[in-house]
Amino acid sequence: MRHGEHEYVLLRFHEPLPERHELVVLGDSWQAERRLREFAQDSFNLRTLRELVYTQVNARPYEPLSEESVLRQAATLLGSKHLRLARVPLPKMPGRMMPREKVEQQPPPAVVEEKLRLMVQIVDDFSEEPITQLELSIKLPDGSKQKATTDGEGRISLWDVPKGRVDITSALEGATLAETLAFVKAGILVSLSPGKRRRRKQAPSGKFLARITEHKVSDGETLESIAETYALTADQLAKFNWGTTDPEELQRHLYLDVGCKTKDDSGKFVLTSQDSPGVLYIARPLEMNWVTLEDRHIWRVKRVPEPRPYLFSV
Repeated sequence: MRHGEHEYVLLRFHEPLPERHELVVLGDSWQAERRLREFAQDSFNLRTLRELVYTQVNARPYEPLSEESVLRQAATLLGSKHLRLARVPLPKMPGRMMPREKVEQQPPPAVVEEKLRLMVQIVDDFSEEPITQLELSIKLPDGSKQKATTDGEGRISLWDVPKGRVDITSALEGATLAETLAFVKAGILVSLSPGKRRRRKQAPSGKFLARITEHKVSDGETLESIAETYALTADQLAKFNWGTTDPEELQRHLYLDVGCKTKDDSGKFVLTSQDSPGVLYIARPLEMNWVTLEDRHIWRVKRVPEPRPYLFSV
């Protein structure tokens, strides 16, 4: 194969490296596929890769493979070390050689910084459905910041990211429990491809993503004392849980959502350990530091409180 002024040869894993040939390190199959796309712009190279795939994976010649399939399977062979790519040395051109002192004065070649990819997918922890239109703030290794929104597959993909530290955070300004999804856990995927899923239910939607703590109320606590425990104000606590600070509305939510049954002398509900479910929710911004590049991250989220099945008696 040929790319630019260089020629390349493909070697099986047991074949020795020819003299003066330089082994090209491609990394994993994803990085190899990205490099092969450059080669495939030349029709001769693409034909060579197609013949390679037919030979190595025993594909039948009368079953045509798409260009995407050829590149993917060839990249798998290179990424798994079944094949190696080597650069052929350039032929020596005739002519007078430059004096040694002038050669030594030539500036060193510029170092090209490798550009990497950030890949994150956010899905519902129960249904596996993607979470779309969720906005996050990303701080890149060069210190710049930008907003990114999950696409129809719940993915955020950024190309040409310089190597280094990437931090991802969520903003909670104006967030309410009804619009917030709770972070559950993070992991690494082999592939970000959604594949074929059997849909069980619609994924929950949300404008905000947070780490959410469930606070179980106890005797003697008030909204003010709970808020102070988490460095909040009572209005901030009420606004997040119920979207209101109106006193009458708060009394209704204390009864319906917290399960308060006891009232004080003024007729207002008070918190006790007997309240059921007796839970208030505390939100903190999601801060994911040192998100690695080239890995396929998957983050799982859920709606809080989780939906409860209704029971009917006959």
